[in-house]
Amino acid sequence: MRKKREFIEGAAYHVTSRTNDKKRVFECNVGRKTMLLVLEGAKEKFAFTLTNFCIMPTHIHLLIIPGEGGNLSRIMQWIKTHSAKRWNRIHGSTDHLWGERYFARSIKDPREYSYVMEYIDQNPVKAGLVQEVGEWKTCGAYHIRHGLSGLVDYTGLTRLRYVKQLPAPGD
Repeated sequence: MRKKREFIEGAAYHVTSRTNDKKRVFECNVGRKTMLLVLEGAKEKFAFTLTNFCIMPTHIHLLIIPGEGGNLSRIMQWIKTHSAKRWNRIHGSTDHLWGERYFARSIKDPREYSYVMEYIDQNPVKAGLVQEVGEWKTCGAYHIRHGLSGLVDYTGLTRLRYVKQLPAPGD
């Protein structure tokens, strides 16, 4: 029997989920765009803060803070169900998109939050997909650096992390 997940009201969570058999579902632009649309839809449907994310070819990372009374399990169920439905509709498939249950770990303090932000940002660099943080278009660092609004929520800690790295006006 699965262990029941415990959640802390107001806590930030580092959430990861892998594709079934580590298939490179999000390697193509269509896969990544589909996932972006699902994340946008989830933000419209549920109250949560998304402070960072990264859509990798075989998995996703989310740094998420469920809103008051929010339910991380419901949010993730919706995200995984709707991404699978969209993916299968586009590809005329009935396969499983996602592998096992998602993994979620609560963030205990600002230092750990900063570590998780860095870990998520470095994922596409370490995988050799880009040279520098913020070049991968389907990650929070790219959205923040290019001023894209709507998906990534800017918290005080997010601003502190990126304010030094953002170009000055007129540069």
